Amino acid sequence: MIKNHKLLIDQHCPMCAAYGSTFTKLNMVDGNTIDPYQIIDEEHTQHIDMHRATNEIALHNTQTKETKYGLDAMFHIVSQGQQWIKDILYFPLFFIPLKYLYKLITYNRKVIVGGTSFHQGERACNPDRNLFYRSLFIGLSAWFTAVVLNSYFGLVGQYFGFESPWYIEYFICFGQIAWQGIMIQFIAPKNGWDYLGNMSAVSALGGILLLPVLLLTAFVTLSGYALLGIFGLVVGVMLMEHVRRCKSMQLGWWPTISWVLYRNLVLVLFTLMILS
Repeated sequence: MIKNHKLLIDQHCPMCAAYGSTFTKLNMVDGNTIDPYQIIDEEHTQHIDMHRATNEIALHNTQTKETKYGLDAMFHIVSQGQQWIKDILYFPLFFIPLKYLYKLITYNRKVIVGGTSFHQGERACNPDRNLFYRSLFIGLSAWFTAVVLNSYFGLVGQYFGFESPWYIEYFICFGQIAWQGIMIQFIAPKNGWDYLGNMSAVSALGGILLLPVLLLTAFVTLSGYALLGIFGLVVGVMLMEHVRRCKSMQLGWWPTISWVLYRNLVLVLFTLMILS
């Protein structure tokens, strides 16, 4: 068990709170280790790079005053002083991809979770806006959503007896980024990257919600009407989440109106393509 340390987490990030709680429950750290970045005592902050700690979690040794950041902090906790575990964790084939995954998540954690929380008298814990990792997140979300939709509507097409080009879902998902990207430049250009990140998280949420249905169809035959009904419910959940995030970002209704308009245009064009 790690003792005499402070692990700084973003208290408004559910993912951060979850792994902090997990470390404590598994007795990897003692009950006094987890401390919110926003309200940690000044006596500790003078020995911590507080800016770096907004991007990478900081594990501060209260006795030696040494601070580890990011994966180094994580691995220090997970290894529990066992060198053989550290050797595995730092093995390049494992460490290098995990390093990029960690950066992808930490730089996008605010848009993954959505919403903003800040209380008077506390420090803000917002990661830097890294355009490479934000673009990567947006692109991967669109690709993941397109892959799921391609499989999902392949089943719908089999039931109703039509077949659409394999690339149509990719065109739709990446086209939405371009459509909404142009829209946000007119409404709130300073929030463009944050909005596109949040919109991409909503799209990925839709793909995640459809995955269990795809798995179910491997064992149970669902009619095309059932599949379309489930898809409609998922779109409804996505719409509510999109509204929530836009409200949190104080963007008003126009991004959601544009989001709905795009989907309706796609539906019309898709229908015309099938009927032609």
